[in-house]
Amino acid sequence: MKTWVHSPSLVRKIAQSFWMVCIAICSLNAYAQSEVGPHQVVEETTGKVLALLESEVDPVAKPDEFIEKMSAILDPVIAFNYIAKGVMGVHAKNSSQEQIAQFAQAFKKGLVNTYGQGVSGFKGLNITVLPPQKPIGDARRATVVQEIRSSSGVNKVSYTMAKNRQNQWKLINLILNGINFGQTFRGQFAAAVEKNNGDVAKTIADWEKGVSAQ
Repeated sequence: MKTWVHSPSLVRKIAQSFWMVCIAICSLNAYAQSEVGPHQVVEETTGKVLALLESEVDPVAKPDEFIEKMSAILDPVIAFNYIAKGVMGVHAKNSSQEQIAQFAQAFKKGLVNTYGQGVSGFKGLNITVLPPQKPIGDARRATVVQEIRSSSGVNKVSYTMAKNRQNQWKLINLILNGINFGQTFRGQFAAAVEKNNGDVAKTIADWEKGVSAQ
C-alpha cells in the first residue's frame, strides 16, 4: 500500500469526495444544539452551505479567503481531534498530546485545502436527508443518511454524528457508497508508519509536507 505522501492523488480524490458529501453539514455551528436533532441539523444547514458556494467568495478566484471562511465554519462542527486520533489508531496511544495535536492540525489543513481546490464543481446538487428509522431520543450517537444527486448519479452518504459533553452534535465519521473514510485514512496512516519503520513523528512530518505541497 502506498503512503499518503507518495500517493497524493488518491488522498486528494478521497478528500474531494469527502467535500462533496460534507458540504451539507459543515455549517452546523449555528444549529448544533441539544434540542435540535441531527437530521434536522443536516437538513437546515444544507441550504446555508450551498449559499456560501453562491456567494461572492469564489473558491477559485479567492482560495485563501474561501479556505479561511470554511475553516472557521468547520472548526466548531467536525471533531477533528477525535477523528485524528482515530486515523492514528494504535499509534495514538504511544504519541504525545503535542504530536496528536500536530497531526490533527495537519489533517484538518489537508482537508480544508482540498475543499478549496475541488468545490467549484459542486453547485446545484440535489440533496435529500432521509428520515430517521427510529426516534433519536437520548442517544449520544446517530446516523444520518443522505442521497446526493448530481449529473454523475446518486451517492448515498451515512454520517456518524455524536454528542460531545456540551451536548453538541459533531461529525466523527462518514461512509460514502460503502467506503468508510475513517478506515481509509487509518489505513493510509498505518501504511506510512510501517514504511517509516515505526517512526510516528516522521510520519506526521511527512503528512504535513504532503499537505503543504497540495
